[in-house]
Amino acid sequence: MRTIYCDYNSTTPTDPRVAEAMMQAMTEAGANPSSGHSLGRKARVILDKARHDIASFLGAQASEIVLTGGGSESDNLAILGCLYSPDARGKHCVTVATEHHAVLAACEWAEARGFEVTVLPVDNRGHLDVQQFADALRPDTQIATVMLANNEVGTLHPIAELAKIAHDKGVIFHTDAVQAWGKIPVDREALGADMLSLAAHKFYGPKGVGVLYVRSGLRLAPIIHGGGQEMQRRAGTENIPGAVGTAAAMRILANDPGELDTVAAIASDFRDRLTSGLDDIELFGDLADRLPNTVSVGFAGVSGESLMIALDLQGICVSTGSACATGATKPSHVLVAMGVDDKYIGGSIRFSFGRDSKPEDAAAIADAVIEQTRKLRAMSPASA
Repeated sequence: MRTIYCDYNSTTPTDPRVAEAMMQAMTEAGANPSSGHSLGRKARVILDKARHDIASFLGAQASEIVLTGGGSESDNLAILGCLYSPDARGKHCVTVATEHHAVLAACEWAEARGFEVTVLPVDNRGHLDVQQFADALRPDTQIATVMLANNEVGTLHPIAELAKIAHDKGVIFHTDAVQAWGKIPVDREALGADMLSLAAHKFYGPKGVGVLYVRSGLRLAPIIHGGGQEMQRRAGTENIPGAVGTAAAMRILANDPGELDTVAAIASDFRDRLTSGLDDIELFGDLADRLPNTVSVGFAGVSGESLMIALDLQGICVSTGSACATGATKPSHVLVAMGVDDKYIGGSIRFSFGRDSKPEDAAAIADAVIEQTRKLRAMSPASA
């Protein structure tokens, strides 16, 4: 039985070409890049090239790239580093209720330490009100942080418009683009954000490697203290293989722009088959302005956990909402913020397609979902 992976928003498998590049870096850059001897200088050259390549794919300068330990650290550094910056003008932060936990938890941590946080609501498709965002910005607002693409339902926010509003009011703007990069074209310059977070494992790179773009001239307070690495912004000996792997993953994406259209077509086919084969289901998020690889669905009369297990037994890997919240007893904060009916929240599943998805997977997954949903509904007390 072939295993079908349909959980690319959780993480993407490391591309073999990325692993090969990382292995070469492990053997060639074994020294500390801060060491002054010949092997240290060789390691520094390899690290600098990887940083330069990452910057070039972002349309940025190498000095604007901070290498971190993942997307969560990148978000935390952006938010807390900005709030505690020596140049901070205020202690107020604005964010959105459907943000990733890495953003919301960082804001909550700051709030417990005297900062003020405004969390904006969203509508039933996951969109925030642009005017409400503008009205929330105050003279003492230090930073506004809004994700580019929601990791659970795929809804896209108008980042360029929001960044301009923030800048017109003198507010620093950060966007968590972790879920967007590798799934839609991302033009950093057009977005206009002062800071932008990425995680390599979301676009077929290594896990445990993050990137934070920081606009030149913007000073951050470090949240990890120690040495002076990353231009005093993030202490710790640099992960050279991780940086090389991240650059390699970005290069592979850039060389095959047609991949995104292929994945989108498979997801669209799956969505059509699902909606035509089952009644009493709810598609979450904006059905047009969304990540094209993501299909987030609520099945009435079904436990999402039970459906996920049933599909797993058939070799189909999916998740119930965000994988970061797996094991939590609380319902998805994203769906709750969107005002989704409880009967759909309880039966929510996120299907996300990617590089190794095949056209025939759309039919195979849809058929399995339809079959298992009907079985589970027939077994539920409500159907008796």
